[in-house]
Amino acid sequence: MSKIQKARDERGMSQIEVSRRTGISRPQLQRLEAGLVLATPEQARALRELLGVVVLESKNVIDFSEVRRRAGIHPYALDPVNPLPWKTAWESWGTLGLSSEVRDWMSEFLPADSARECSGLGQCAAAGAQPFLGNPHQWGFDGHVVVDRQGRLLGARVLPGLCYSKDDVDMVLWPQVCLRIDDRHCYRVDGLMFYRHARKRCWPILEFDCEGHDFRRDAYRSVKIGLPEVRITGAEIKARQTFALLLQRAEESMVRSSCAGAPR
Repeated sequence: MSKIQKARDERGMSQIEVSRRTGISRPQLQRLEAGLVLATPEQARALRELLGVVVLESKNVIDFSEVRRRAGIHPYALDPVNPLPWKTAWESWGTLGLSSEVRDWMSEFLPADSARECSGLGQCAAAGAQPFLGNPHQWGFDGHVVVDRQGRLLGARVLPGLCYSKDDVDMVLWPQVCLRIDDRHCYRVDGLMFYRHARKRCWPILEFDCEGHDFRRDAYRSVKIGLPEVRITGAEIKARQTFALLLQRAEESMVRSSCAGAPR
């Protein structure tokens, strides 16, 4: 059951009534509930005001219209997110000047294991990274196969993330991505990044080394994954240095990859 349908049921409202009160046609509402299409910003605002539910908007997705036209594909049906780490992060370390709409979007759609991770992602948004949806493979990632939490191929589906672009630098970050390394092993990383500076680019993974995490235990997994790594400590998150260090260390990873003769 989709969040829109659940909110309708909780309020005892039919599709016809929601359609009448929001101005969204019933066929479009049915497609939104099924995850077949994205809402326009106006439709998303109307559903939020009527049902109190945050829905995915078309402004947050890189437009692959051919993919969306394929019959039977539900690219915008996302895995549920645990909202508790986000709630703790906002209450403990503040809202970082983010609008309520951005905070709600992140809390609803971006997965994270801990409140510290949420704070780090929030700092990225506060520095200018925008909510968006995209598929790493459609962006050119071919290091490994990306799968969902059940180990199924991602296919044409999209993942929620953050996208930053300024001058000749682009950075895309997908939190909590599962990579299939071989027939027997899938590893989940805190983030998969695309980083581009001018004509050079690389695909590092992101790890938040927060309290209780022993990064030395990641050594075997790091060898198996074989991608450059960017690591941010809990102390650096607390000092609100996440975004600046993210860009700095991604740049360093790209240089090391280029020096090794294997830029991606």
